Amino acid sequence: MLPKRFDARRMAPVGAADVTARTCADSEALVLACRLGAGPATRPFLQPWTQPRIEWPYGVFHVANAEVARRACLQIDGTWTVVDAKSSAERLRLRLAAQQADLSWWRPLAAHDPWDAGVVTSAAALQGFRPRRATLFILANSAIDETGIQLLAELERVAWGWPRAVRLVVTGGPPPAFARPMAS
Repeated sequence: MLPKRFDARRMAPVGAADVTARTCADSEALVLACRLGAGPATRPFLQPWTQPRIEWPYGVFHVANAEVARRACLQIDGTWTVVDAKSSAERLRLRLAAQQADLSWWRPLAAHDPWDAGVVTSAAALQGFRPRRATLFILANSAIDETGIQLLAELERVAWGWPRAVRLVVTGGPPPAFARPMAS
């Protein structure tokens, strides 16, 4: 079994039982919006220490329905690919391929590369965050206070130095001024 590298201190993974369907048009649109500008995240082959090229390192979206965001998490993190694997050997191959993709700094981020994705209980949990892999966070709108807004603004300020793109999906309530609204 491969060691788990998921950042459980900051976020909780979304389980397959947390959604009523695998996908919907709104979750598909959200996944596409998250992937937009997340790449290519490449560095020259002989210069792995250089800053990767990421077109849009940090983005915030809003959806009214939290299940849309949870569906997007399960799609973007590769859960359904692993669930559909025919054997434990195939699941192991998928995990090894994901780790190989993480280590291949010269290779562009591919649409099938899994992201880290999960639910965050508060904006404070994101303090000091630096992604190891493209990341999607879900945060309830009710969990954002003035301090949380300042922390999210700080994340946007430092995002230029990240090795991978990060997307935050705020769910419920009216769209915050800093988030791009998505249909849901």
